Amino acid sequence: MASIAEPWIQELKKLSEAITNEFGALSIDTLLKKNSEKDWSIAQIFSHIITVNESYYPLFDQIQKGKYVYSMLGNFGFIRKYFGRIILKSVQPSNPKKQKTLPLWQPKENVDATSIIPDIKNHLNSLASKIEDLQPLIKRNVTVASPANERIVYDLQTALDIIVAHAWRHFEQAKKLK
Repeated sequence: MASIAEPWIQELKKLSEAITNEFGALSIDTLLKKNSEKDWSIAQIFSHIITVNESYYPLFDQIQKGKYVYSMLGNFGFIRKYFGRIILKSVQPSNPKKQKTLPLWQPKENVDATSIIPDIKNHLNSLASKIEDLQPLIKRNVTVASPANERIVYDLQTALDIIVAHAWRHFEQAKKLK
């Protein structure tokens, strides 16, 4: 029997393979190339994915320890669904609207391009393990808040959908940059 976490884990495995196939043989210069000063390089895009995903780790750890407390807004299902839908829609790879990221999630300016491909692959593997560990909480459909704003709440399943869709969105962005 497949685990409840399997769809997210499989998506992360597919993404890791796609990153290897698409970017694994690129030169350091190509990984660091920017179209303009305001744009991110491929290396920075992958650094951003890692930064965003890792911002959820403290929440996941607190939830697993039973010490996580979310805002009162999390008690209202319609609010969780509303925020979840809005954010999930905004991070879809098919959404062409460019968005400005929050300072919390800005990529490092000087990313080590020599290790970014192994780093993102290791990160995706680590994230898959964390998701596997969250299975009992996924079944209970625990409420979480965005790491960027405690008033933005959604279900854990939606958070995982957001994380995976966001990573795929930036994969597509990196492909265009390539």
